[in-house]
Amino acid sequence: MRVLAFLLALTILFLLSLAIKAEVDFRYRRVEEKDHLEIDFRALHGIWHTQYQIPTLQLEWEKGPELEVDQVAEGKGGRRKAKSSVRFRYFRGGWIYRLWPKLQIYVHRLVWLKNKFYGGIHCKTIKWRIEIGFKDAAQTAMAAGAFWSLFGFALARLYKQVIVEAKNPELVVVPQFKKEGFLCDIQCIFQLRIGHIIFVGFKAVRSFKRARRG
Repeated sequence: MRVLAFLLALTILFLLSLAIKAEVDFRYRRVEEKDHLEIDFRALHGIWHTQYQIPTLQLEWEKGPELEVDQVAEGKGGRRKAKSSVRFRYFRGGWIYRLWPKLQIYVHRLVWLKNKFYGGIHCKTIKWRIEIGFKDAAQTAMAAGAFWSLFGFALARLYKQVIVEAKNPELVVVPQFKKEGFLCDIQCIFQLRIGHIIFVGFKAVRSFKRARRG
């Protein structure tokens, strides 16, 4: 009986986790040559919260690109901070040669999974601010117009990929005629269910296993 009760409790907990909504607050800022990327993950109305801050991208060509990640996690036990480095290694040629005969199948399945995953994402907030300035006022005006075109293209792509629920996206382009400089500030808040991530993950594993078997 205890085993059945334990299994029943696990089943109920698993089913509840499928309905939990996770919120991802993505913010990217670039001022001149400095980049800053901040990603917040929240669930259970803020009870579970973790934050990643990526201020710099370091390139060491002998070892591969490296990301410095600052992690801040909040929970019932308090607030914890940690810093770690993530190293990206280069692919070896043999791996590419083995993949090549089935590359088209893998790409097709990857695109299908990407569309399936994006289809369950809800975009709640869109904020995008650009400030641009050159010595020449004409160049500044042309650059500002080009960024408005970029806004239109980016939003069209976003509406095709995810479910956009942001009623009034905040898009701003500020031409700086009196000073040189560049600023880009993007913030998007996405929401999706934990169950959607789990189901797409299962489908990804099953799909790539079938592709390997041929």
